[in-house]
Amino acid sequence: MKISAKAGDRVFDVLILREGGQFVIDVDGQRHRVDAHKLEGDFYTIILEDRSYEVSVEPEGDGYIVRHGAAAQRVMFSDPGRRAREDGPARDGPERVVSMMPGRVVRILVAEGDQVAAGQGVIVVEAMKMENEITAGRAGRIASINVEAGDGVESGGELMVIE
Repeated sequence: MKISAKAGDRVFDVLILREGGQFVIDVDGQRHRVDAHKLEGDFYTIILEDRSYEVSVEPEGDGYIVRHGAAAQRVMFSDPGRRAREDGPARDGPERVVSMMPGRVVRILVAEGDQVAAGQGVIVVEAMKMENEITAGRAGRIASINVEAGDGVESGGELMVIE
């Protein structure tokens, strides 16, 4: 999966791949092997190139505050393809809600037949040891749910359909 990450005034192109039980993260062309484990609350241990770091990752608005020791950095992520999907053709047809990266379904926040608003949380997927709430791209009715809590999902895998 390709995303952009903004930390301070810098923007990074990030490619996230899964190899075995680890992730390979390519940041602006430089590859890193990463393993991450959630501790308690917002705390994680991250093993990067055989070095261990303990960080806290707290949601804040449309980004996160990442703290390591006394240092704190606001980080924002964006999916470059999202704008194209949002600015693309009129959304008269069904919307496929997909997983943006490999992970595991933690919670389904809606049921088939429910009416949802644009931006409403519909499903939570754990990826890279972080829980990510996926939102509806538009208002509509949940036509189908294709996964259950506990299911593994691949990047681009269809989770549900909104009509």
